[in-house]
Amino acid sequence: MEILFAGAAGALQCFFFAVVAAAVVGVIIYAVYRAGQRREAMARLAAEWGLRFYAADPYDIPARYAHVDLFGRGHARRASNVLAGQVDGREVILCDYRYKTGSGKDEHTHSFQVAILGMPILAPRMHMRRESFLDTMASWVGFDDLDFESEEFSRRYHVKADDRKFAYDVLHARLIQYLLACGDVPALEMNGPLLVLHDDQDGAERVRRLLDIGGEIIRSIPDYVRAARGTGGQQGGRT
Repeated sequence: MEILFAGAAGALQCFFFAVVAAAVVGVIIYAVYRAGQRREAMARLAAEWGLRFYAADPYDIPARYAHVDLFGRGHARRASNVLAGQVDGREVILCDYRYKTGSGKDEHTHSFQVAILGMPILAPRMHMRRESFLDTMASWVGFDDLDFESEEFSRRYHVKADDRKFAYDVLHARLIQYLLACGDVPALEMNGPLLVLHDDQDGAERVRRLLDIGGEIIRSIPDYVRAARGTGGQQGGRT
């Protein structure tokens, strides 16, 4: 009886490990399939927009743009599915990007879609992102962000800038109205000649949205800001 019980237990254990192994293989196969689908979708966008497509990052984006906050976070930073070229006369780079935080069992991968757009100005550093509960708590003890005439915008978004006047000049009433109408606007940073937007939502339509919102922000830069901070061209950044 003991031999039969031991044999049954061993068979059950083997079956359990086989199920787990099959599940792991299934997850890997699905991940490879999804990665292929994503690569094809980004390649189609590149062809549609007349951009160059690279499955692997030819620019070493995390190192090249390390001065941008997003590309200085975490470790194991990697860009892929890179689209590069010109859209509406300005240089753009679009890519998938990820980095990791923590290690071992506490390691977590953060994935984004990113748009890097050249601007016709040299901007002081400015960040805009969704307001969080921690931001609200920080405001209670004096660590407040910029407030705008639109209470809804100030409540929805957290804005920090090295030059407060620049932020108010760029985030004027018309642009604020546009951003509110967009719904959930991706996080963005202006830094020198670059506007960087990033979104943690997947899908080719989200890449289009990054490009559309970024383009409108740049088009909305007031003439007096362009005159004061202009680079003399539309490219603004190297790609």
